[in-house]
Amino acid sequence: MEVFTLRRGEPGYPTPLERLPEPPARLRVRGRLLEARRVALVGARLADEYGEALAGAIAAGLARAGVSVVSGGAQGVDAAAHRGALEAGGHTVAVMGCGLAHAYPAGHRDLFERIAASGGALVSEYDDGFPPDRWTFPDRNRIVAALCQAVVVVRAGERSGALITAEWARRLGVPVLAVPGEVGHPLSAGPLSLLRSGARVATGAGDVLREIGLVAAAVSSPEPAAAEGEAGAVLRALGRRARHPDEVAREAGLAAGATLSALLSLELQGLVEQRPGQLFRRREGR
Repeated sequence: MEVFTLRRGEPGYPTPLERLPEPPARLRVRGRLLEARRVALVGARLADEYGEALAGAIAAGLARAGVSVVSGGAQGVDAAAHRGALEAGGHTVAVMGCGLAHAYPAGHRDLFERIAASGGALVSEYDDGFPPDRWTFPDRNRIVAALCQAVVVVRAGERSGALITAEWARRLGVPVLAVPGEVGHPLSAGPLSLLRSGARVATGAGDVLREIGLVAAAVSSPEPAAAEGEAGAVLRALGRRARHPDEVAREAGLAAGATLSALLSLELQGLVEQRPGQLFRRREGR
């Protein structure tokens, strides 16, 4: 697929980037950079299974509501967000920390191809052959923040690059949301710090959609009776007492990853609620 250039001041250049102190003079783009509402989902490269499942579920909910999901193409939360949007049939943008002739990380070459082929976009401010470097990724993060109407941090350590994206968002007046995690977990440190300093809580796509002014019902899912397969097994395994996903997985006879994905899907449907300590239970009346 052909790569083209969007120059500052010319048609097609994303106007939100003008908020930056030093907007990119040009962008190299492969795919389609839509004029749509955009939300960034960012977090740890070395994310846990819970964080990746949650990022994918939130991304899917946003995509179903017509929101373009933006991230940095990295391992962990970024990749899970891109894949969640793609699996929901939505639009996603990967802002690269290198030229578009490079696939970085190399293991994501197929993911990047899928993003471009699906109607999404790969974006870089660098020449196509420009290699990745330590400083290019913090610079990349300012573009991620500026492109979007909100930034959501899913899982992040206290020194995570995702916090750079959140800081840029705050400078630019872009709302920051964070997914709370269990107290004491290393990947909860970044989101909890953001929440202490005024970030909004995000427990699912509905929270994000409300923040950007879209109706939360846009991600409504089938009626409770339609919960089948793995989601149905998980729902049957849950009771009024909050239970850890490992306990639910044993009761439902499912793998941990499948159980987490089902729990998050059920949470988006309003059938399950998450309690502190990564515990889940059925909602009252369900």
